Parts: sequence; C-alpha cells; structure tokens
Amino acid sequence: MPKYSLCIDAVLPEVDFYDRIAIAAELGFESFEFWDPVGKDIARIARLATQNHIAVSICGVLESWGHPVESPEGAFVAAVRRTLDMAAGLDCHSLLALTGPAKGDPAVQKAALVESLKRAAEVVEPLGITLCVEALNTHVDHAGYFLDSARLGFEVMREVGSPQVKLLYDIYHMQIMEGNIIATINENIASIGHFHSAGVPGRHELFTGELDYRNIVKAVDAAGYQGYFGLEYWPTYDQRQSLVDTLKYLAK
Repeated sequence: MPKYSLCIDAVLPEVDFYDRIAIAAELGFESFEFWDPVGKDIARIARLATQNHIAVSICGVLESWGHPVESPEGAFVAAVRRTLDMAAGLDCHSLLALTGPAKGDPAVQKAALVESLKRAAEVVEPLGITLCVEALNTHVDHAGYFLDSARLGFEVMREVGSPQVKLLYDIYHMQIMEGNIIATINENIASIGHFHSAGVPGRHELFTGELDYRNIVKAVDAAGYQGYFGLEYWPTYDQRQSLVDTLKYLAK
C-alpha cells in the first residue's frame, strides 16, 4: 500500500506550523510534507521529525513560484541546488517543483521545461533525490498555469528520460482537468513520483464529492506504487476529527 503523507500546510492551518508535526505523528501518519521552505527553521523541523518518529516525504523547491522550472539562465537549477542542502538536513528524498504561467508558443515553453529538467536531473540523480513536477488545474484554482495536463506532464517526463524526474500526480487537479484517473495511473505509474489528493469539487475531505478514493488507492497499490500518497485538502470541520475520519474512510 502507498504510505500516507500529511500536507501540514493545507490541513492544519490554524495550528502553529511546528506543532503540526507532532499532530501528524499522533494521528498515525508515516510522513508529512510542506510547501516552500523559505522562512522555515529546517533544523527545528528535522529535530521534531526525529523526536516524533515521522519522515518528511517531500518539500518544495525554494521559492517554487518565483523560480518555475523553465526559468531562464539556470535560475531553477540554482534553486534546486540551494534546496538540496535543506533536504539533506531533513532526510527528505523528494522535491516539489512548479512550472510558470503559460506564455507564448506552448511548444517553445515545453522545450524549455524539458531542457531545464534535464539540467536539474544531472544535479539530483547522483544524490538519489526525486524531483517531482506538479500539474495543476486552470479551471478553478490556478488560471494561466502552464502544466495543467497530466498527459503533457508525462510527455515531458518521457522526453527528460531520468528515473529521478517524475510527475507529482495531484488527483484533485487532474480530475478537474482530465478525469480518467485510474486508467491514467495504471498507464503511467512509472512516471509518478508522488500523489496529492482532495475531494472534488471543493478540495475538502476525500470522502466528499465525486471520487471514490478507496478504489483509487487500491488501484495505486495494485499498480505497484510504494511511494507516498499525500493528503492535501482543506477540512470543513474540526481538523483533527477530519483527519481521523479520512484515515478511517481510506482503511475501509
């Protein structure tokens, strides 16, 4: 079965950031994740993770929105290099990256994305770090974002051709954009480095909306995926109880 990871930025926004780590461990999560490391006390996060016996599954590349993958003049690769020192301190083996807004000729932007990821692959491969690029929806949450299709994302991953550069497959975002979730996972599991999940519509608890996440998790498991499956949603009621209920739902 995949290992559940709690996105502490999204699910526990009303709790002090550092206290969220202990809560994730208390609730039984094997790992937690967070977005941009800027302004975070990395040594404190590492200490709390060790004290609570919980792993860091993935964190964002520094200033992900400011340094999108296809940034000119190597800005993205430089951001990856700076983030790697932080990741090492956290014993974190995956980084989350974002593209920029769509602009100009999409074929030219795709080529720039591929070239930048090839350069980044040269940096992360020797360290065994996986760089995960996230596709987002442009209908509801991220108008204008370039990589709004898993189909395009998988094309990019195939062209990059690195075992350490993969797609972060966010089920919420891709249900909005494309649907066909289980078939897409089955056909592309080797190119998926991390999952995100939330109910559709609304981005709330996984047991709300149009998706049966129990079947999706079973499909992910049957496909042989052994990585992390992130819960990145906004609770509609008491945050702890919401997480307890979500884990119970997934266990059925």
